[in-house]
Amino acid sequence: MPLDDESSPWQVESSNTFVPIHHQGNLAGFLNKEYTAQMIKFLNDQEVLAKALKLACTDLIKKTGGDTTQVNNLMKKYIKISERPKYGTRAIAVLLSERQKALDLSSQEFTKFCDTFKLSPSELYDIYAGEPIDDSLLAPLARILGISKEQVLEVRDGGEE
Repeated sequence: MPLDDESSPWQVESSNTFVPIHHQGNLAGFLNKEYTAQMIKFLNDQEVLAKALKLACTDLIKKTGGDTTQVNNLMKKYIKISERPKYGTRAIAVLLSERQKALDLSSQEFTKFCDTFKLSPSELYDIYAGEPIDDSLLAPLARILGISKEQVLEVRDGGEE
């Protein structure tokens, strides 16, 4: 991708094994020639998505009569809730959903599967609803997820930062 392409903020100049990467005309770093095309596409796509999110948040705030100076805060909020949760009940819910997909079970079948491991349908519903997970559910969750009780506890309570 030539440097004089003004339409893309991320650009690459390829001439060596490690090639310089430019962002809006400024040198940002060097990448192995083998990965540059993929990385530049990814970085440019990220910029487009960020611009789209900003426009959508601006439109939403304008339509609701809110303060347009809060666009960045709204963007941060949407990014945060879109990220995969690492800890807490939401993270356990994601692990359960992934387990259901891995086992190729319908929701009804997965509910029965969990019930055989002593996680009742109402307890499963509470986890998906974001309710706190009681210690008595750690062992059943560990068996369902195929991980240790300690790992479930770490996901529930958060890792050491």
